[in-house]
Amino acid sequence: MEQARKLLERIGLPGQRLQMINISSAMAGQFAFAAAELTAEVRRLGPSPLRQESLAAEPVARAVPAEESA
Repeated sequence: MEQARKLLERIGLPGQRLQMINISSAMAGQFAFAAAELTAEVRRLGPSPLRQESLAAEPVARAVPAEESA
């Protein structure tokens, strides 16, 4: 797990974005709680810095249906 976090940090993502939870299928309440905590953590971290870079690098294009382009 620590190695994977280091790899994420090398590409510009905070290691906190990676978490692993071991929960049985009989632990629905704990799963819901863990999912809510993870969601809150991701929201706290904000949008992925890699996604913002890729969006800025890609040109914005509008798909043109075949009948409009003729």
